[in-house]
Amino acid sequence: MAEALPPFAVKLEQCNWDRNRPAYWNYDVECACCGRPIKNRWACKVVVLKEVNEAGEHVFLPIKGNANLDRDPVEYGSFVGAHCAKKLPRAYKIGMKAACKNWENWA
Repeated sequence: MAEALPPFAVKLEQCNWDRNRPAYWNYDVECACCGRPIKNRWACKVVVLKEVNEAGEHVFLPIKGNANLDRDPVEYGSFVGAHCAKKLPRAYKIGMKAACKNWENWA
C-alpha cells in the first residue's frame, strides 16, 4: 500500500493587483493563492488549501484522501489559476472538469 503524501508547502508571491483594471470587471473567480482574476472557472485547477503558515507559505493537502470527488468542488476546494498551478505537483491539484465528472451523483 502506498504511503499517504505529506502536505506540500510553497511560497507564492502575493502581488498588489489593481482592482480597477478591465480584467477585474468581468471575471468569474479569483485565484486563491495570488488573487489574479480567472475568467473561466472550467479552465482552472482545484486544490485543497489547508492554511497559510507564519512563514508565508501556502500549505496544500493532496487531492487523494482529502477531496470528496462525489461533491461539488466549491465545498472542499479552492480555485487556482494556471500561473500558480504550475508550481504545484500533480497529486495536489485536479482540473475543474475532472472534479465535476460525477455531478450526477451529487446529493
